[in-house]
Amino acid sequence: MRRIVTLTLMATLVLLALPRVAEAHHLPNSYCSPTGDICQSTRKVNGIRMLRISLAAKYFDRYTLCVKAPDSTRACHRFYIHDLGVTFGSSVRWRRHFPNKGPGAYVVTWSSGGHRVGARLGFHVRVA
Repeated sequence: MRRIVTLTLMATLVLLALPRVAEAHHLPNSYCSPTGDICQSTRKVNGIRMLRISLAAKYFDRYTLCVKAPDSTRACHRFYIHDLGVTFGSSVRWRRHFPNKGPGAYVVTWSSGGHRVGARLGFHVRVA
């Protein structure tokens, strides 16, 4: 009996020591390219979910922003890049332009000219 308890304890310790891999539905909510020329985020600003992109130069004038909801529906809209003084970019209010399909994981992508720009980001809507 003592041997079984010891083996069980050892197996548990080994499993706890293994690194945890992030699950697919846990995407980051911000990204900057290694050179810093493109940054994106899906963070809340003063309680409002903002989908933002900033560029070191005006690489493109327009872009498509898509949000995939927890029910797998996808909505896409086109927006303009604006001159922000030192950088270029755009900020979009999620609730103003995209449907809230309830709690769960949302996936956000930016694209221009048919090619994805930057990284796929995500955010979660919690049960109220």
